Amino acid sequence: MSLQSLLQDHSNGRPSAVAVGTFDGVHLGHQALLGKAVELARASAERLMQSVAITFVHPPRTVLKPQSNFQFLSSLEDRIKLIHELGVDVVIPVEFDDSVRALLPEEFALMLTENLRMEHYISGPGSAVGKDREGNRDAMESIGEKLGYQVHSVSPVISNEDSISSSLIRTALAGGRTGEVAGMLGRRFSVTGTVQRGQHRGREIGFPTANLSIGSPEYPIAIPADGIYATWAILDDGTRKMAATSIGIRPTFDDGEERTVEAYLLDFDGDLYTRALSLEFVRRLRPEEKFTSIEALVKQMKKDVENTRTILEQDNQAVEPKK
Repeated sequence: MSLQSLLQDHSNGRPSAVAVGTFDGVHLGHQALLGKAVELARASAERLMQSVAITFVHPPRTVLKPQSNFQFLSSLEDRIKLIHELGVDVVIPVEFDDSVRALLPEEFALMLTENLRMEHYISGPGSAVGKDREGNRDAMESIGEKLGYQVHSVSPVISNEDSISSSLIRTALAGGRTGEVAGMLGRRFSVTGTVQRGQHRGREIGFPTANLSIGSPEYPIAIPADGIYATWAILDDGTRKMAATSIGIRPTFDDGEERTVEAYLLDFDGDLYTRALSLEFVRRLRPEEKFTSIEALVKQMKKDVENTRTILEQDNQAVEPKK
């Protein structure tokens, strides 16, 4: 569906405060920008204004550079859910195709004002829209003077002296620094997948694991660095279990170079095949390692399970409300 058609479908006569971006991961920087849209809408007379987020399904860079090896921090479904949880009234997913790419900033702004009655346009650090990224803050302000909307700029959110960005988060994930990632997201990093049948390596050595299929070739999801992690596993019925999760290529078994995500759920006995399962990463226990024997691997896995239990018991106590 074209951008014009999408905007017409969401045209309801109410004025709008509009934020535009990919919002991959909905990190703290995104939250500040989207929060500004919510704040402006709620401060309107009789609260008639709506907050709107236009999110590009695929980042413009993947259209401009299709050969880039881009990985998302969250699924589109989770992204939309996270944006709504911030209080945004309307989320419009838009494909950044050649027709959107060719729009002049004036044409883009006119679409927003005509269809969404945009009165406020919220801009993030370095934000630019329209053909050749000509619609920077100054350009959008100049256009706003003609079309009757105001531009609001949101400052970057800083973490360890760096501006939080999806790229910075992906770099931290690639290093297995899940605690650092959580600090930039404002929540723990998580992935959701479907449990599929694997090679039963874990079952053979007494640790049956849930092998997760995550993302797709069209929508690849970023995965933390290879290693063993203490995680919370959330089943599709809401059940929450401790899990020791392994990411990597299982070098002890020489199974090839395909990376797998396998979770051993503590104190669980049941069939998980074809069910949806989410993993919430708490701490990296150690890097992936090739052991000299299966016995040595099993010995280490027992330690990993006990370390996972200790870490997650402490984590559970930390979040339980005080009586």
